[in-house]
Amino acid sequence: MQNSDGRRDVLLLLIERASSIVEQADLQTLLDVTIDAAMELTGSRFGAIGVVNDHGRIVDFHHRGLSASDANRIGNPPVGRGILGDIAQHGVVVRVDDIMEHAGYSGMPSEHPTMSSFLGVPVKVRDKIFGNLYVTEKPGGFDEQDEVAIKALAVAAGAGIDSIRMAQELRDSAVREDRDRIAREVHDSIIQNLFAVGLGLQAHAAGDADDPDLRVAMDSAAIAIDASITELRRLIYELHGDPSTRGSLGTEIEDLVGRLGAPYDVPAVVTVSGSIPELDVSLIDDVLQIVRESVSNAFRHSGATSIEVTLFADERSLFLAIRDNGHGFDVANAPWGLGLTNMATRAKRAGGTLDIESNHGIGTSVEARIPVVGASDSTS
Repeated sequence: MQNSDGRRDVLLLLIERASSIVEQADLQTLLDVTIDAAMELTGSRFGAIGVVNDHGRIVDFHHRGLSASDANRIGNPPVGRGILGDIAQHGVVVRVDDIMEHAGYSGMPSEHPTMSSFLGVPVKVRDKIFGNLYVTEKPGGFDEQDEVAIKALAVAAGAGIDSIRMAQELRDSAVREDRDRIAREVHDSIIQNLFAVGLGLQAHAAGDADDPDLRVAMDSAAIAIDASITELRRLIYELHGDPSTRGSLGTEIEDLVGRLGAPYDVPAVVTVSGSIPELDVSLIDDVLQIVRESVSNAFRHSGATSIEVTLFADERSLFLAIRDNGHGFDVANAPWGLGLTNMATRAKRAGGTLDIESNHGIGTSVEARIPVVGASDSTS
């Protein structure tokens, strides 16, 4: 049985990953981030999301854990029969130790890798099933904690998908009344989903209400949800076309670091200098995700007693540095899991570079340099 420290770490990681999912502005990225988070939280080898049509058939399939060559050998993706059909058509949760013993099992292609343990849940956008999220091949099989975590991620994914759809509808709309309507619907639907995530986390820890570590985790969950609602309100202001309500990148980094550090007794100092231009929303998102991953790792794993975040900007580029005085790690031999890979992907997508240096007993430094070509001359 997992001890209280383990449960707290899982809850904190779940909060971080759910928040990251909700914040995505691109559907493809959101689906990939959701699958990666599901695999990371459960320790499973494979994961996928099948997007379905109104008849429950899979029309878009996203998978992780298989190489491109392996996927090509398997052939066509699943269409939604058997167990996947049960999840998508009836909204049921399936958790089994051996998929072949399930009544809905309908076989696999000859080149498909062996899969036994299976956990799948529906992904709903409002009350309509969008698809199914599932993970397979966890050593020892999936347990109740895995199921709660995957359900929470599915709720977060549904909220994020809803937000992306609303934003797209807004971009396609030229009528002010529609903008107001969409803003209201975004507000109502996502806030409800955020509360659902919070309730799921609370239910997960209900049996350990007297555990001080889990109380800290629940406090962190409340902070994360409140912060997401704050971001939602900012989005609503943007839907109404009021640019004055947008915070600066420096302010957003300060707020983010403050939220991440709330459960920890470790000082984190944010320093912002230079002239920061008005930036594209996608670039801001990339910078914030790099900060989120590196600062979160420093708080959770480094054993640091201080963390410094520095942002400097000129007319050509942004320079971001996150440094801690923790115990460090071997960068060359470290497993590049979701966090490190996500940072590198974000920096590359923004046209920049990411460098990580770490020394045992000295600490870790994460530095990103990102061009701001095309940014306006206004400061923020």
